[in-house]
Amino acid sequence: MKFPSCACLLPLACSLIPSALSEGFNGSLDFEQRINGKIVLKTIEPIRQRLQELSAVFFSGHDVVVYGVILSPDGYIATKASEFHSHQNLVIRIGSAKYDHFKEIGTDPATDIALIKVDAASLDAPGPVSHEAAMGTLVVSNGSTTRSSRRPQIGTISAAQRPIPNGDTAYMGVIFGTPCSIQEVIKDGPAARAGAMAGDEILSVDGTPITTLEAVSPILSKKKIGEPVTLNVKRKGKKISYTITLGSRRQALGENTPQNPNDQISGGFSRRRDDFPMVLQHDTPSRYTLMGGPLLNLRGELVGMNIARVNRAENYALPIRVVQESVQRILKNAAQPGNKPQGNS
Repeated sequence: MKFPSCACLLPLACSLIPSALSEGFNGSLDFEQRINGKIVLKTIEPIRQRLQELSAVFFSGHDVVVYGVILSPDGYIATKASEFHSHQNLVIRIGSAKYDHFKEIGTDPATDIALIKVDAASLDAPGPVSHEAAMGTLVVSNGSTTRSSRRPQIGTISAAQRPIPNGDTAYMGVIFGTPCSIQEVIKDGPAARAGAMAGDEILSVDGTPITTLEAVSPILSKKKIGEPVTLNVKRKGKKISYTITLGSRRQALGENTPQNPNDQISGGFSRRRDDFPMVLQHDTPSRYTLMGGPLLNLRGELVGMNIARVNRAENYALPIRVVQESVQRILKNAAQPGNKPQGNS
């Protein structure tokens, strides 16, 4: 099957305009029609079929929890590990086929990919791939989908390929109070383990005298997870010191990590949305439950795997090269003596 190039889409779209006029087209398209209206969807029908061939959908009961990319005709599937591992008793659907039993071959923490194997044969995958996805390239992903009808969503590669660093920050486990003291110590946190107590008046941090809370932040902001920070304090009139080994804010707070203003209006985002070796950023309207699925160009070539909904305007996809390398690492590790695939429970 051949797919239309960008140049082919323009005359195809123009040929459809008369039918659009008969349906009340007034010379302009609203936002939703421009990206996913009937005219646009007709031009990418071959891409919709390709999405159907490459997509696996993971259900928990009646709810879609994550998508996957079908990598081989015999049923190897790549999906988003952090979402996959957050649910139990999953069922996989590929087209009209339903798979209650599957094996997890392994996981690659570097990419958040889990490799899954279902007992299948003659699936239509993987098909053509492309390692080219320059900024401005139009791309297609899965939209909200019924079991009988797959809806594509169109977007644009909105930034150059780049690595995304780990956004986790160092965590002390205290709540500061004025004028310069520890108001509360979080139970089982790094400060609690070091012996900090509520009411400690801070005299210095790493040898720097402290008189206001504003002086503490610049020192702590330079610290990394696992590094020590020494506090000299006054407790009930006595001067003492203790060293706190800073922990992971994300690990300590988990899903209770405070959201920033952009998160609060984004309508949900991926559990993991940073610390990736390389990503393609695109602006496709999407949901976090659609992550794990394929990202295609307008020729129907697989260019990546959607890996994170970052906020309402940004999604990350792993370039297909990164996906392939990650899968090879998982397979190599699974082949080591003593490593056994895990089955669906």
